[in-house]
Amino acid sequence: MADKILVAYATRYGSTAEVAEAIGDELRKAGDDVDVLPVSDVQNLSPYRAAIIGSPIYMGKWLPEAQVFIEQNQQDLRSIPVAYFTVGLTVADGGPEILRKAEASMDQVRMLVNPIDIGIFPGKLESSRLSFTDRTIIKLIRAKTGDLRNWEAVRAWAETVRSRLVPA
Repeated sequence: MADKILVAYATRYGSTAEVAEAIGDELRKAGDDVDVLPVSDVQNLSPYRAAIIGSPIYMGKWLPEAQVFIEQNQQDLRSIPVAYFTVGLTVADGGPEILRKAEASMDQVRMLVNPIDIGIFPGKLESSRLSFTDRTIIKLIRAKTGDLRNWEAVRAWAETVRSRLVPA
């Protein structure tokens, strides 16, 4: 019987992985059995009664590995409650247009599996860790550097989404 919750993520530099771990920790505190895994490590969805899947926003979209994971597993994912979360540097300002664009980053995966909820969180940027190409992109979009993540918001969302994932 499926009794675990999966928190699966794609990440480029580790910020989204840390957000996924925080979500998993919050679910564990509530008593749930949780696996937090990169999407590339998920081989079988049968142990899971629910899934939370996340990716950073990169060039206005989710990372390809997160999109491919949902596409390849859409039949199984449609049979359980699924929530999505995304992490992006530009969402720190939180204006309506910025949040609309962050939601749009999930359009492709939302067409495959419609989530019961979505979370949108600011990320972390350490420019010293970026590739030359990514540093150039960051300069072009004038993204803020530093750790902009709001751990209280991440934990609050995890608690809220849990109530929608887990039957009372």
